[in-house]
Amino acid sequence: MDVMKKAVEHLNCGQTPVVTFDQPLFALAKQIQWKWDISYSEDHIVVMFGGLHIEMAALKTLGDWLQGSGWVQALVQAEIATAGTADSFLRASHVLRTRRAHQVTAAALYILQHHAYKHCCLGETRDAVDLPTFEDWCRQRRDNIPQFLYWATVLELELLVLVYVRSLRQGSSMMYLDALTELVPWFHTLDHTHYAMWIPVLLKDMAELTTKHPDVARKFNEGHFTVHKTQRMFSSIPIDQAHEQNNACIKGDGGAVGLTDNPSALRR
Repeated sequence: MDVMKKAVEHLNCGQTPVVTFDQPLFALAKQIQWKWDISYSEDHIVVMFGGLHIEMAALKTLGDWLQGSGWVQALVQAEIATAGTADSFLRASHVLRTRRAHQVTAAALYILQHHAYKHCCLGETRDAVDLPTFEDWCRQRRDNIPQFLYWATVLELELLVLVYVRSLRQGSSMMYLDALTELVPWFHTLDHTHYAMWIPVLLKDMAELTTKHPDVARKFNEGHFTVHKTQRMFSSIPIDQAHEQNNACIKGDGGAVGLTDNPSALRR
């Protein structure tokens, strides 16, 4: 944290340092802030939670909810993925593939709900004005059919995760905080205790930004809590994902790994 503070002061004198960590390091950073209040307090440094790691935890939470439901077998029978790949979606081993699988699932569940609603309406003999709305029909099915309740909950959770991803792509801080607030109970419910414990700390810090760091809060509201590598719409990525991409470049051919493997090059 000292190195980061000095780097920010050198590059942009007077700017409040903003640093992003994954969950274990975020917990350590917050404990440092609370223990050494003078040098590293929340009044001096803004500590963020890595958005990519939160998405990975949310996808794993979805996998816990879908465990044993037959979802993996449905993906295999629909030829969306092979058995091994579909099983890896439960663990979110590959974020992009897992996200796409949930996009397909959410679309399929939404279409099936509307097909069932239309079939139900066609079977009704009452006048059209007396037919329930789609929302009322879904509510009745939730109350009376456990299986409908389960898959409606799957759709709700998948849409919540996709809204969180959308907040990152659009750089919308309000959508980001709203999605995180709704994700916290799911982390509690499915025993992702570390994220359930520390995301409320992040939410508290974000709520206090306008008071403690109004300049940072203004930039965050403009979408600068994410990284914009291009000028294209819907292309922002979380800071920790940008770090991972930079690490991949450094560790590639001719990068840091190649230097450490070659003693003469390392000495130079």
